[in-house]
This record gives sequence, C-alpha cells and structure tokens, in this order.
Amino acid sequence: YSMAAIAIDRYMAIIHPLKPRLSARATIGVILFIWSLAVILAFPLCYFSTTRTLPGRTFCYVAWPRMADDPFMYHIIVTVLVYLLPLVVMAITYTIVGVSLWGSEIPGDSSDNYHGQLRAKRKVVKMMIIVV
Repeated sequence: YSMAAIAIDRYMAIIHPLKPRLSARATIGVILFIWSLAVILAFPLCYFSTTRTLPGRTFCYVAWPRMADDPFMYHIIVTVLVYLLPLVVMAITYTIVGVSLWGSEIPGDSSDNYHGQLRAKRKVVKMMIIVV
C-alpha cells in the first residue's frame, strides 16, 4: 500500500502538476490508514495462533475455528488486498505516466539538442519500467 500511495503521488505530480498536493495532515491520515489496514489484515493470524509443546520441541501454528474454508478464504482475501490491488494501482498509474512522458512534446523551440533530450526522456521512462 505504501508503494501504491507513492505511485499515486507520482501520478498526481506528473500528470496533474498544478493541482495542490496533499497536506501534512492528509499525508499522516494516509499513513495511518495503511498501518491500520496492515494490522487488521494480520489480526486473524495473531488471534488464532497457538503453540503446542511436544517432547523435545515447541511449535506455533494457526488453529482456525473452521478448518474447511477459513484458511483458504483468508489467504485469497489477503492475496487480493495486499498483492493484486496495489499491483493493479501501480500498473495503471505508472502506465499512464510512462505513456504521457514517452509521447509528450519537449517544451520550447526545437533546438540542436532535441534528439538528446528525447533520448534522455525515454531513458527515464525505461528506467521507471525496470524499477516498477
């Protein structure tokens, strides 16, 4: 979620540079939301975890109340919320930013260094794709 928030912030800064940025209070609210969501998603594992002692070893395991569907549904929900949703958000925002930067005109007159500036801009887009 932190990486998705960074992707949205970069999207807003590049695609909508004249719109006001988030205030410090709103940024703290986003951070608190991300941490709260992380705690909520991890809570079932903490709540249902237990230990068992056998001769010579002690181990920890998750004792779900209903073993039939609970573990499977929990892992599906966590996978969608923690992996797929942020991945989709980052893919959409960075795709829009990349396409916008790749095809945009360089401001000012066309000078002798136009092709160098164009190569540098496309190099930045390629680096962004590799990082993402």
